[in-house]
Amino acid sequence: MSNRMDDHKIAARYAKALFTSTLPTGEIEKVTQDLSLVKELFDAVPSLQRFLENPAVSMQEKQDFVDEQFGQNIGGWTLRLLKLLVENKRVSIFSPLVEQFNALVMQQENAAHAEVVSAIELEEELRTRISKTLEATFGYSRVDLQNRVDPGLLGGIIIKLQDRVIDGSYVGRLEELRKQFSHL
Repeated sequence: MSNRMDDHKIAARYAKALFTSTLPTGEIEKVTQDLSLVKELFDAVPSLQRFLENPAVSMQEKQDFVDEQFGQNIGGWTLRLLKLLVENKRVSIFSPLVEQFNALVMQQENAAHAEVVSAIELEEELRTRISKTLEATFGYSRVDLQNRVDPGLLGGIIIKLQDRVIDGSYVGRLEELRKQFSHL
């Protein structure tokens, strides 16, 4: 458990260093896109990340691999970060690093990510209305919504925004009624 905690702390340091370095250059959006691209690739083809973590592969082979596979597709900041992670044997922290970096970007932009759980897929118009309402209510400049379908809700929605949970589901209302009646 502490190893995971240490990795999280280390990832946060790398993310903060990358963020503070790229912020003045105006390349935050490009770095965000590049990090997302590499993370999607690592998620889709886990053997790529395992190769870069493999102690049996020489450092030079790993560095050459990074240049060959990523050099033409990502910008300099992200390429240098990948090479640094390889050099420092920290490739395993890449995913938490990306999460931490994205959190710093969202904070800088006064933006938030929200998950909306519903019994059915929400139409785009309704997602936009929910997003705008959350922005106005909580003072964010932007709220990015992710819709997750849970047929067990029966109806209504549950919104998870930062450390808040807004339960407007039928199941949540029924549970609240059950609690009230149990105290009688």
